[in-house]
Amino acid sequence: MSQTLSQKYDALKEFGHLDKNIPMNIKDNLAQKINLRPYQEDAIARFLHFMKKFPKKPPYPHLLFHMATGSGKTVMMAALILDLYWRGYRNFMFFVNSTQIIEKTKENFLNPASAKFLFAPQITINNKPVMIRSVETFNSVSNDAINIHFTTIQRLHTRIQNPQENSITIEDFRDYRTVMISDEAHHLNAETKNKLNETEKVANTSWEGTVTEIFQQNSENILLEFTATADLEHVAIRKKYHDKLLFDYPLRQFREDEYSKEIVLRQAHLPPEVRMKQAVVLSQYRRKVAEAHGIRCKPVILMKSRTIPESNANEEKFRTMIAGLDGVDLETLIAASQNDEAILQAFSYVIDERRMGVDEFALEIQGDFSSEKIVNVNNLKDLEKRQIELNTLEEASNELRVIFAVDKLNEGWDVLNLFDIVRLYNTRDGKDNKVGKTTMAEAQLIGRGARYFPFTTQDQLDVAPEKRKFDRNVEHPLRILEELYYHCFHNPRYINEISNALKETGMWDENESKRELKLKKSFRQSHLYNKGYVWVNERVKNKRENVSGLADYKIEKFFSYPLLLTGVVAENSVFGQNLQRTLQRTKINTDTRRFKVTDFGKNILRFALDSNKFFHFANLRTYFPKLTGISMFMESEAYLGAVTVKVEGLVQDLDNLTSHQKLAITQDILQKIENSVRKEAVEYVGTEKFSYYKISNLFTDRIIKLKVEGEAGRGWKESQIDGLNWIDLEAEDWHAYEDCFGTDQEKLFVKYLYDHKAQLQEVYKDFYLLRNEKALKIYAFEDGQPFEPDYVLFLRRKDENKATILQLFIEPKMEKSMENERWKEFFLKEIRQKVEMDTIIQGKDYTVLGLPFFNEIGPANTNFQEAFNVFLSDKSPK
Repeated sequence: MSQTLSQKYDALKEFGHLDKNIPMNIKDNLAQKINLRPYQEDAIARFLHFMKKFPKKPPYPHLLFHMATGSGKTVMMAALILDLYWRGYRNFMFFVNSTQIIEKTKENFLNPASAKFLFAPQITINNKPVMIRSVETFNSVSNDAINIHFTTIQRLHTRIQNPQENSITIEDFRDYRTVMISDEAHHLNAETKNKLNETEKVANTSWEGTVTEIFQQNSENILLEFTATADLEHVAIRKKYHDKLLFDYPLRQFREDEYSKEIVLRQAHLPPEVRMKQAVVLSQYRRKVAEAHGIRCKPVILMKSRTIPESNANEEKFRTMIAGLDGVDLETLIAASQNDEAILQAFSYVIDERRMGVDEFALEIQGDFSSEKIVNVNNLKDLEKRQIELNTLEEASNELRVIFAVDKLNEGWDVLNLFDIVRLYNTRDGKDNKVGKTTMAEAQLIGRGARYFPFTTQDQLDVAPEKRKFDRNVEHPLRILEELYYHCFHNPRYINEISNALKETGMWDENESKRELKLKKSFRQSHLYNKGYVWVNERVKNKRENVSGLADYKIEKFFSYPLLLTGVVAENSVFGQNLQRTLQRTKINTDTRRFKVTDFGKNILRFALDSNKFFHFANLRTYFPKLTGISMFMESEAYLGAVTVKVEGLVQDLDNLTSHQKLAITQDILQKIENSVRKEAVEYVGTEKFSYYKISNLFTDRIIKLKVEGEAGRGWKESQIDGLNWIDLEAEDWHAYEDCFGTDQEKLFVKYLYDHKAQLQEVYKDFYLLRNEKALKIYAFEDGQPFEPDYVLFLRRKDENKATILQLFIEPKMEKSMENERWKEFFLKEIRQKVEMDTIIQGKDYTVLGLPFFNEIGPANTNFQEAFNVFLSDKSPK
């Protein structure tokens, strides 16, 4: 079979032909708190290319975005709505499978007071304000607004099959071009997956048939489908979406990109009441750890029952248990949990570190899990009423801690601070080693709970809040904020089934394991470890002190304006006016003129600046710090004073530009200037001044998580690289850690150092190689990009007349990764020229250097060896 649409775009991206610069009409009009993630930018870039450049783009554009639960599908919808409004679309229909999702989505799209509102307080497109309106029909919509009809598939189907007055009809989609947005779109494929009977075929009354009929009413209608669970393994589904699947970002990739919590299966031979009590203790422990690190987090527990009567009974047991909880109960729990490392760690933290007695801890739990902080959502009407409350669980004003449910939260539930799911039953439905339907639903619920709770830490301010931070240091206290605990009864067959279900959904990777990276005793006793320092720089806000005008953002002062015409009737095309064809047919002659923008008059220029918030003076000063006032920006030759524009149009128009035309030309130039400034602006820089930190504070024993398959997951003795097996790395004191995990090139670099150790020992008193596992970062001078070099090599000279200690950053690199990360090599080479440091500490002189990439073969090998040979011959820097 030929490439899918998604695969074609994968190739386009791989060869660098996909423009990922997202237009300002999208970025500026999303909520300020939304920072588009790389994969979202990729998906938007594909859509923009498809709409503008895709060859033989079909009528009825129909696209599928297959995106993992929690990956921000509604953010994508908002971004595409903004772009499609810019393209001239005004009517949008959002439809899903359940009413509860409709209410949540309305909040996200329509309520600016909602914490999850997706848009800027004031949407501005083409310098005009745009409102968002909810509508029941498209008969009397505003042409200056984004008009959205919210409905369910079922309601839409009923309305179309049984038309009523003042409601949406099939004619609406014939007369008004419409963008149809389907969330949880897998529900649309019942007709595709299952054969229809003859009656259904004739009547075409299936939901999918209704949507298809609506879609085909107008050749400019667009259908955008979003789902996390498209059954792309199904032959008919795969065939249907072969040329429609634009973006495929499954849960497995989402988790591997560190955007989700990790799943911890907690199984125990304990009754439901005790599992509930354990979950409460762990939840409160999690809250305390977060608070100790300055993070506001209110962890939520989901108590999952098999039936509604069981759920109601479990809720009553829980309320009784909390009401009567005391220190004796907690001591009993401790005694029953002697083999439970997580529970013992929680109590140790509370009792030993926080100095709380068990009675005091019990009182605290009673307050935090009191009756008003518990909710049961098994009643459908009550669930609809509580939908907003359930989707604002992260807000400070929302005090819910425990939710009792059966299966009402399997779709459309967006919650980030769910950390515990307690399975309060012990049945299973798997047969013949196959995952049962109920177990798969449980795995999908776990996937919803695995949405990452965003937070930052003072020592990792440059790491995205929404990404995991401690995969390479799983013993860090805050790791507990990156894990979702699934509590269940110890039933080996069920554990096997839920594990298989989690593997199928992509939330579990059996090829991952925890490995210990331990410092050697000899290194711990060394002078370098106990008294030595490592030098790193910092990332700071770019003050742009060297910016003196537009030229510093690579902005030329000569612009062109699109064809200017008045009084000419042009043919309409799908995406605008085909003016050139009209001009050729009517033989209208045009001319060109060049104007200085300042000649349009101060009033025009000032109005154009005022109408674009980017050019408000307070914002301009962040990009042009030497500006003393808006007049300087308007008049100075370094800014707009020297800007000219070439305009093509009718002679009579060019001789007598109207105020409206002058304003349109000026606004067009300003938009181009804004786009260029934003593209070239650098928010951060790496300091050239390096500071020192004790090696013993940064380099410690670590528990790291590694993939089992491949060289990177193997230790030194397990390596399959030829020539390593005869090197006893444990006996090499210069290698600071007991084992060596890493790629083939990283291990080959260690071998390279072993092969040259005799030469190094002739020149240096001692030398040590330290593997950098999240111990330190350095930041590129130019743009502040964070970089964690794989290795730091310390060389201590014998000759006291030269710099005593040399610190070398070294990065082994696989050949396929070199080109995309060439900036790292450039940065390493820059270090020698730019580093500023107070090099004398306790009588020791330090020099910090970076080397070219190491690779065993090719030019990288030659470049590295030439650079490293300097250190082998005692000609290294003084």
